[in-house]
Amino acid sequence: MRTTLVAMVMLCAQAASAQTISGFAKDSQAAQLSLEQQYLNIPSAENLERYLLQLTEDPHIAGSPASKQVAEYINAKYQEWGLQSELVEYEAYLPYPNAVELTLLQPDSIRLNLQEPVWPHDKDSFDERAVMPFNAYSPSGDVTAQVVYVNRGLRDDYDALEELGVDAKGRIALVRYGGSFRGVKAKLAEEHGAIGLIIYSDPEDDGFRNGDPYPFGPMRHEDAVQRGSLLYIFKYAGDPLTPGFAATKNAKRLSPAQAENMPRIPTTPISYGQARLMLENLAGPEVPNGWQGALPFRYHVGPGPAQVRLKLDMDYQVRPIYNVIARIPGSEQPDKEIIIGNHHDAWVHGAVDPNSGTAVVMEIGRALAELVKTGWQPRRSIVIGHWDAEEYGLIGSTEWVEEHKQRLVENAVLYLNIDAAVSGEKFGAGAVPSLDGFVQEVVKGIEDPTTGKSVFERWWARDNKKAYKKAGETLPDTAKARVGRLGSGSDYTAFLQHAGIPSVSMGFRGRYGVYHSILDNFFWMKSWGDPTFKYHETMSKIGGVMVLRVAQADILPFDYANYATAIEKHIDDLEKSLQDKFTSVELDFTNLRAKVADWKTACEELNTQIVSSLDAEHNYESLNSTLLTLERALTNPKGLPGREWFKHRIYAPGTYTGYAAKPLAGIAEPAEKEDWQAANQELQVLMNVLDSAIQKTRTLVPTGSGTD
Repeated sequence: MRTTLVAMVMLCAQAASAQTISGFAKDSQAAQLSLEQQYLNIPSAENLERYLLQLTEDPHIAGSPASKQVAEYINAKYQEWGLQSELVEYEAYLPYPNAVELTLLQPDSIRLNLQEPVWPHDKDSFDERAVMPFNAYSPSGDVTAQVVYVNRGLRDDYDALEELGVDAKGRIALVRYGGSFRGVKAKLAEEHGAIGLIIYSDPEDDGFRNGDPYPFGPMRHEDAVQRGSLLYIFKYAGDPLTPGFAATKNAKRLSPAQAENMPRIPTTPISYGQARLMLENLAGPEVPNGWQGALPFRYHVGPGPAQVRLKLDMDYQVRPIYNVIARIPGSEQPDKEIIIGNHHDAWVHGAVDPNSGTAVVMEIGRALAELVKTGWQPRRSIVIGHWDAEEYGLIGSTEWVEEHKQRLVENAVLYLNIDAAVSGEKFGAGAVPSLDGFVQEVVKGIEDPTTGKSVFERWWARDNKKAYKKAGETLPDTAKARVGRLGSGSDYTAFLQHAGIPSVSMGFRGRYGVYHSILDNFFWMKSWGDPTFKYHETMSKIGGVMVLRVAQADILPFDYANYATAIEKHIDDLEKSLQDKFTSVELDFTNLRAKVADWKTACEELNTQIVSSLDAEHNYESLNSTLLTLERALTNPKGLPGREWFKHRIYAPGTYTGYAAKPLAGIAEPAEKEDWQAANQELQVLMNVLDSAIQKTRTLVPTGSGTD
């Protein structure tokens, strides 16, 4: 056994010595790889299982005493491990449900059951402290009307409904989850005159169509309900009463009527077992192609004869929330900060969302603390954040960013988000384009615990099955994995979209059918998500190595030439989509393309400067100062029209896409409404932004002469 262990260590050391890593001079690489190997020996699946068991013991919705207890537990662990750590309190406007009632009145009278299932082998399913299924930020209300089924409740769905001669006005819309953020569904229902909204999870999406449902498998049971917030985070994230500034105790607050990111019609979620009672009692036209779900009958759109009464009583209060902030001070550049984080609040127990990520971030913190005990100190400071009230609307992270925005804009290097870290074995990541190569490089050096191959190889092979098989199940030298783009929906939003801080969000995904239900608990994780907690351990290794590389790098590992290439593609995609939609497009992208090409040339020169600087001894401060400013250069203080909180001019969530990124939203959204004047104005704004980026990129000393 000992011989095998020694051989494994020697193999790891040999692999490390052969590996080259971006951002490090030749004489720095060996020390960095040695440090990383020390780190990789520390994360423990057993520790992660213990953390998750503790984190999920009690339901801990934001604003509750249980949520504060979770924050106190996390804070105490960091202090136990020897790190500086504190609780940071804010006060946010959070609703709880007093009562949620839904009654089918026609053709039969049935009080619908909104409770979730209980199972003898799953103690958490019996927990009476769990908040009843509800949609946060729905107003109170009491409405009665016929039901109209509108598929996923998106713009194209309402257009299709209109073509069928059916109107949602004055009726209660029934829509299914998926396709966009639930807040978009509430906004569109309101815009189309519905007086109420009911949202359910169809078994086609996360139920029996995709696997055995709970308790025999990981998919959604017919009585499990997806809770969730309706807050219009595509308008602005964070506390609805304090947009743009921190929700501290004495903060000046808007009145609720002034808040522009809260819905105005009563809305509730239900299970597909209860939605069936309405769907099978709808007449009217048969549904269009793509609207049919997996329930065993033909869907119709209505209206009626199904008629329901929806009655909601919501308790809105300003409630305390608690972030945990831990810090490892840097030795050379203590003002520069690498931030890693995830939220700790959950709708109920939250084993996957968020606490798989919470446990991972904690283990990263413990492992870094172990390195500190050996005498190591990072070159740049490391900040660990555990945010509260993310589920309500990214509130804890947003308030912290708003409070510290000036410092972060000046000094934050990167934000690494690890939310819902593990629900299976499929790795995926989203990032700004400058970090695509960095993410892939890191996971090339981390082993996948199931296959023994690298995480990168399994990631690439999954997305390129034919090419992988054709290559004899070996990676081609040119292999690049697909890194997604960041819109919204998790705590990177304020960092990237409001403050312009380069961001990464990542995790291991699987068949996860219990999202935001009482069944997202420790039993589910042990049964299906990650029974051995080896993927939690692997995620801790990936996240920790990313933090170490950025904290220690001689030159920060950003590739802005790749960013310019991504923008070129976004312009091409936007132009094609507009040409496909309209016979005449009154936008000329010629000058914008030239501007992007100019920036790309400057970025390629910058990359050349980085390579040449790493080949010799230099003071890298000037290069790093430039790299630190470039993401910020892609923001504009005025923000997007009508959504001024969003400062980033390349990436933002779309007004109607929900979590998904809407590249070049300032131009795209008015153009899609044929408001060519506004689109052209925004095109000029983007040209000005790129001028700033070009100027900052070219503030370096001439290529080849080093730095200051």
